[in-house]
Amino acid sequence: MFKSKKAFIKLVIVISIIALITLYYLSQKIILQDKDITIGGTYFLPHQWSGTITITKDTLFLPWTTLYIEPGTTILFEKIPDENINKNTNENKVTKEIPWSNSADDFIKNHNDPTGKENYATTHFDLTAKIIAHGTTQQPILFTSAQKQPEYADWDELVLYKDSILENIELSYAHNGINLQNDIEGGNIIIRQSHIHHSLWSCIDIFSAGNLIEHNEIDHCWHQAIGIKTQSNNFIKNNNIHDAQLSLNCEFNAKPMFEKNTFISAPLNPDCGPVAENTQKDQKTKSIGGTYNGEVIYPANENS
Repeated sequence: MFKSKKAFIKLVIVISIIALITLYYLSQKIILQDKDITIGGTYFLPHQWSGTITITKDTLFLPWTTLYIEPGTTILFEKIPDENINKNTNENKVTKEIPWSNSADDFIKNHNDPTGKENYATTHFDLTAKIIAHGTTQQPILFTSAQKQPEYADWDELVLYKDSILENIELSYAHNGINLQNDIEGGNIIIRQSHIHHSLWSCIDIFSAGNLIEHNEIDHCWHQAIGIKTQSNNFIKNNNIHDAQLSLNCEFNAKPMFEKNTFISAPLNPDCGPVAENTQKDQKTKSIGGTYNGEVIYPANENS
């Protein structure tokens, strides 16, 4: 049919380009409606969620598309129970230690945190997308565990692409809360008037520039409430941060602009700069710290 291999390759390239252009065009014209459904996998077109959305595996909306979430929507994350996340027994009944994941630093290893093992991510799920989520005070948007008795790290994290907006949302019982992607795919993200709480690691991690975090309540975060991991400008203001291992943790010479925040039982990492126009109240939290499967992994007050 084809005179040469080159001709076939050229045809494949042309078809691929046409398919990509078509997908991009459709992504600007069509918004698919989802209400009260179970979902998971990879999505190429914009969707709008309402009602109760249950996530049963990692869910990715490709960067050229957008996920819109209606006020009052609840997003529930299922998980696969891990009987022994630290060990694995092969067909010969030989038990091997599960290796640490690439994200497991010394802090995680020193606390023998089982969620830092490679197989945690295979049983606990994330949502990655450019998200536009405008809740209201009467109808907030919820991201939380599907379990009847939720606990820390029931689901993995919410990963946000560039120009996402979260307003009047509540996010709880995640492994690593909200991840603001790097500058290639992230940046210019707004999180405001929301409640982010009960994350085993960070409640918010920032890897990109130009983000605004304001007027939120952020608490019970047992690596840090907000981790800033880039030198680029980020703006953190008017937040109530409490009961956390650290309020702000600045790494890699990060110097965010932060003002008018209140830090209670959540010390500021001195690397971020002086408290200055913020209020800090140093007192011990009443929380025991971050737990997993009922065991304390990160005891509270380690940095007080």
